[in-house]
Amino acid sequence: MLQILVLLFGISLLFMSVTNMLNTLIRILAFQGLMLFAITILSSTQLNWLSFAFIALETLIFKALVIPWFLSDTIRHNAINREVEAYVSNFFSLALMSLIFIGSFALAIFSGQHSDKLFPVEFGIAFAAIIKGLFIIMANKKLITHLIGYLVMENGIFLLSIAVGGELPMVISIGISLDLLLLVLVAVLFIKRIKSGFELTESLDEEGEEC
Repeated sequence: MLQILVLLFGISLLFMSVTNMLNTLIRILAFQGLMLFAITILSSTQLNWLSFAFIALETLIFKALVIPWFLSDTIRHNAINREVEAYVSNFFSLALMSLIFIGSFALAIFSGQHSDKLFPVEFGIAFAAIIKGLFIIMANKKLITHLIGYLVMENGIFLLSIAVGGELPMVISIGISLDLLLLVLVAVLFIKRIKSGFELTESLDEEGEEC
């Protein structure tokens, strides 16, 4: 069951390569949050109520609900064009993602030969998610798409912590969560400030034309 969830997480990376809509990317981001929640629960053999509450808050509520809601609300209230506006075609993105998977699993197999605690499937998909997030940042024009790429990278880092034999320490996880929340809030405010700036410029131009 755990392997199936990890593979579904990997398939979501392929879907990210063939979509041109921001809303679809946000839904995939929420789906990844759900998968990380289930993967973490299944991979934890000894889990007290405090750890379960923290994992639920970080992965289920934070990754799957709060962040996607922030992003969707920003797109809706700022009338942002819902297309991704990538520099490369979907075919190139999908082909590159396939090569990333091949390279990641090759690295996982090589690393697994030198470590008994490493899980090759989780490691390969986690490493692919990190590279995919970096590619999203580099291959797209919009700031909000760059933010999505950063969040995909963080999901990959979270999965990587499971792939090497255990979860991240709670203190580190809290730090990552707070950093991500701050990043989302700053990005949302920055995007809204850009929108306000455009509106102010347009109003000044209209007043100048009337004069």
